[in-house]
Amino acid sequence: MDLTHMRLGQVQQKLQKNGIDCLALIPGSNLRWLTGMDFHLMERALIFFIPAEQEPVVVLPVLEKIKWDNQATFPARSFAWEDAKGPQEAVRQAAIALPALTTLAVEDLCMRVMEYRLVQHNLPEVKIVQAEEIMAPLRLCKDAGEITAMRKAVKICEAALEEVISGIAPDMTERQIAGRLSSALLLHGGESIPFEPQVLSGPRSALPHGGPTERRIISGDLLLFDFVTKVDGYFADLTRTFVVGREPNKRQQQIYQAVLNANETGRKSISPGLTCESVDTAVRSVIESAGFGENFIHRTGHGLGLEVHEPPYLVAGNKMQLEAGMAVTVEPGVYIEGWGGVRIEDDVVVSESGGKSLSSFDRGFRVIGI
Repeated sequence: MDLTHMRLGQVQQKLQKNGIDCLALIPGSNLRWLTGMDFHLMERALIFFIPAEQEPVVVLPVLEKIKWDNQATFPARSFAWEDAKGPQEAVRQAAIALPALTTLAVEDLCMRVMEYRLVQHNLPEVKIVQAEEIMAPLRLCKDAGEITAMRKAVKICEAALEEVISGIAPDMTERQIAGRLSSALLLHGGESIPFEPQVLSGPRSALPHGGPTERRIISGDLLLFDFVTKVDGYFADLTRTFVVGREPNKRQQQIYQAVLNANETGRKSISPGLTCESVDTAVRSVIESAGFGENFIHRTGHGLGLEVHEPPYLVAGNKMQLEAGMAVTVEPGVYIEGWGGVRIEDDVVVSESGGKSLSSFDRGFRVIGI
């Protein structure tokens, strides 16, 4: 049995266990995980129906049918539609091909109004429920192939970052540096860049989710990089903070050391059986002890895989227990408005013996651009 057959069986077993008749997926990470195929989410509707006890049914644009026919590794009835006619009739035929449904699980965070209306119009009596309880548990623990892909993506991130920081000089702009990093990621073998790297300098490094601008870096600036790439669809997510042009001052050293200690505590706290909440608490206590608790304004980390942010989340209130195979980020940060910020992020896989960091890029407080 190949991987897609096995995963399809897991989904159908989960549907049966939860008393749900059918699952509907649109292009995205869940469909990629299940079928191994990457379809572009666009204005043309593609809906993949997985009944609990029958072969799947797919509605897709006719321009995707060849791809489906050539790459699908399990039987499924397909209904293709042409641009001139629209998807309505194809969805109607798919609804007829499905068994009688009382419940249909859809992806709350993914399904758009367009697909939702097509489903409602053609399956008016069906009760819509959330698909997260079906898909999220199946994707939590990564297999060896998934971890290998993430490890490769991490190495690409590390090689690209080292290449870029070796060429940095004062007076370069954040956007110039971000462009060089995007190019380096692709040249080192990364797949498409889903969003522009965060390259934040000086006071702007206090923005946890800021984007690069035309600001020119100057000597003494903190320079924060947060960026991703992927291999075979699986992401790496890396953050490092440097100082430009001269040795860090006392305050920069103090804050950096606090974040570094918190990062180390987090990585060492990763272990099967511990709760996500407990890792966040351990990391946060280090920052608080250093006097910067109010400046650590986000969770400790998030799950990583086919999405940059996915379960499990290392955050207060999440009592989910870590299990071997889960992949998470550990990314404490301190942000002081008007001054700057420091964040250090690593990608960690839970093993039977504890956390294994996929990332090994130097965590020391490096001076660059001299």
